Amino acid sequence: MPTKIHVYVTIVVAASISVLVASSARADGLAGLTPAEEYRGSIETVRETLAPHRTLTDISAFVGNTPARCQGVPRGASICVWHLGSKESGWRALAKVLRTGDRLNLVCELPPDESPRGKDSCSVHSQRSNRTYYRREASGAERFGRPTRRLSGAMERLAVEAKQHLAGLRTAFELSTLMGDAPSECRSEPTRVHCSWRGTSGTYGHGTLAMSIGADMSKKVRLNCALPADGTPRAPDSCTVNIGG
Repeated sequence: MPTKIHVYVTIVVAASISVLVASSARADGLAGLTPAEEYRGSIETVRETLAPHRTLTDISAFVGNTPARCQGVPRGASICVWHLGSKESGWRALAKVLRTGDRLNLVCELPPDESPRGKDSCSVHSQRSNRTYYRREASGAERFGRPTRRLSGAMERLAVEAKQHLAGLRTAFELSTLMGDAPSECRSEPTRVHCSWRGTSGTYGHGTLAMSIGADMSKKVRLNCALPADGTPRAPDSCTVNIGG
């Protein structure tokens, strides 16, 4: 029959293990997730930190700098990106919740005036390509017997995964969150807004774009999309991905 001391020790050890496991999980931040999971985390993880900052002026004051770029998107809104390093006052708070030491991009969709932005209209991303995920997954397949067959199957699965992720993103903000950046340029027509995003080694969504067309991960890529001017979801085949910056 266990004594009180035995019960006490058992409880303490179990509690210590739980704390260690939880700490380890927290220390990983968004690492080890699929791009689709990181997509959600890039919004949800920073939601509370950014909640008080609702306008372009407020966000710029929090960041400690003006946007690096803003582009007009459907419904007269703008998508802006702020670049943050350790010198910007907002970097520490965002880097802390994301558990990273990387330079960051803060991407937000803002109304046409200085009215407050909507809920979940900002996301934060490391300034580096997510190609590491795809390379890691392919490398893992190659290590387990019959490398050619396994690698071929893994690459096919990853390509399908990348295409499905891109296909499910239907608005300018969703596509900007995929890329971790504001559009490079946008051109408005009466019923359409044509936007493009450049993908490089310093752009988060670069790896997903490259994988979706089977491009070499060292290549620059470009995403071009035709978006309805009224802000409704885009048509299924309204985006193309091409090699080149």
